[in-house]
Amino acid sequence: GVIWPYLIFIAVTTIMIFYQLKAGVFTSGADTFFHSARFYDAAMQIKNHNFSPFQSNYGFQQSGRVINALYGPAFAYLNGLILLITKTWFNYQIFTDYFICLLGAGTMMYLLQYVKINKPLSVLLSILYINIGMIPSYLNSHTFNGWGQAWMPLVLLCGVRMIKDKKKPINWIQLMVVMSVIIQVHILSTLMAIALLIPFFIICLYINKNNKKIWIDLFKAILGTICLTANVWGAYITLYSSNKLATPDAYDLRMGGVQLGGYKGYLGTYGTVSGHILPIILFLIILQLIFIIRNFKQNLVNTTVTIYGLFILAIASVYFPWGVVQRIFPFTESLFQFPYRLTVIAYPLLILGIGLTIQLNFVQVNWKKYVSFIFVGLALIESIVSTIRTTHYFSSYDTVSATVQRASKDTDLSKIFKNKVYGRQSDYLSVSKNYVPGKMNNLYRKKVIEKQKYYKHFVDHNRLILTWNVKSNKRVTLPLVMYSQSELIVNGKHFNGKKNSVGSPIVLQRKGINNAILSFKVPTYFYVLLWITIISWIILLVFCLYKVGLKFTK
Repeated sequence: GVIWPYLIFIAVTTIMIFYQLKAGVFTSGADTFFHSARFYDAAMQIKNHNFSPFQSNYGFQQSGRVINALYGPAFAYLNGLILLITKTWFNYQIFTDYFICLLGAGTMMYLLQYVKINKPLSVLLSILYINIGMIPSYLNSHTFNGWGQAWMPLVLLCGVRMIKDKKKPINWIQLMVVMSVIIQVHILSTLMAIALLIPFFIICLYINKNNKKIWIDLFKAILGTICLTANVWGAYITLYSSNKLATPDAYDLRMGGVQLGGYKGYLGTYGTVSGHILPIILFLIILQLIFIIRNFKQNLVNTTVTIYGLFILAIASVYFPWGVVQRIFPFTESLFQFPYRLTVIAYPLLILGIGLTIQLNFVQVNWKKYVSFIFVGLALIESIVSTIRTTHYFSSYDTVSATVQRASKDTDLSKIFKNKVYGRQSDYLSVSKNYVPGKMNNLYRKKVIEKQKYYKHFVDHNRLILTWNVKSNKRVTLPLVMYSQSELIVNGKHFNGKKNSVGSPIVLQRKGINNAILSFKVPTYFYVLLWITIISWIILLVFCLYKVGLKFTK
């Protein structure tokens, strides 16, 4: 009975991405090439055995930027490996579409089974789950929050356990593993996962009269997580302690709230992409709220997840005063960018609530049971149709160019980056104190992207080498970016001159052949932390295999 739900999930995913499979196109959104460059860099590091935890020697115009160290490093290498195995960008995209849908549906089903919801209903709700929110956004425009949504049911499972399991409210190993994985995938999703767990932990303390054992288990989980993710916070300490880094682009938060998705206009606004909520799904959520108000004391888990889910959805909506928030806390515009990202925690809570309501109240076969199944069925049809239409739109209109399409089928993975759209984002560049966030992208484009073609690039171990041939002596800006840990040798001499505002070095070139060697001085403590991470995961793996072995021998 374990296999059939996954066969259904594979079939449903095929329907969801049918138009992309049929058209055979590589779809792209705002962040597609940014993530592609990260994974390409990781793939080439693996392929050439040239490991460089900080400096990008292959991706991002071979400019020496630091990205992966700060942005889900372990997951970047996993994606690099998938890219090498699948051989082309198109194959990689289709493979990860299946991967994210199976992960999202599988984790949701596991959560629903944990609270004893029957299998057919669990399967239906899991399919609904992968058709709303950020997972369809990943399928079409590679929004990375989709991975957060796919993993979030397991975070919620840890929360539900806190108020459901009287004997062991915190399984510290479970909590540690779930949180460590999300930290290695996506930092913003990590902050959301913590926000998701807070109310459950508070209720847990209240129920168990602030039992000391709960605090001990929590600290064990925190300590374990610190060991399993030492490479991530080690990288943050390394860079932020001695560099001012550019923040991601700022957006007006008032524009990015959840709103009702209309049936008019199929262009991009259709379905759940960019935080649109579908009418029947909203109606289902309203019915769930009415039920909870009338049966407040029936089931603590159901009441908690519904109220908290609606609270988060309200904050994520266009009706929340985001204008006031961004006036008081301007940093939220670039840290958070789009309030609809909160659906990553609102949707798992609400789907769990809907499942519990149906399971607890409509056991006998009567009209209420039929009505509830009809509504779930309608919501399911509505959401799948919306995903299909959105995929159709992206596969027809958002395909960048014929050059990109040809490159996406080519086994030379670098060809896809020879397009104009690639790599404008200035995230994590080392910038001067008086930097203006909005102007960085253009500067980076002029000084690095447009200049790199005049230089030859080579990688030697974890050093980046540039050579160029000129007819006169003069000052030039190299298409590289430097951090306080970067070391540059130009024509045999250590560079310690001026840099422009994106951190590109301004050097004196001489007539004839010139060369520049860029490297990143990684502090010793970072390697210590990296080894702590690797050894911790190995210990965890051995422990899990030992536990599985014990189960089989019993």
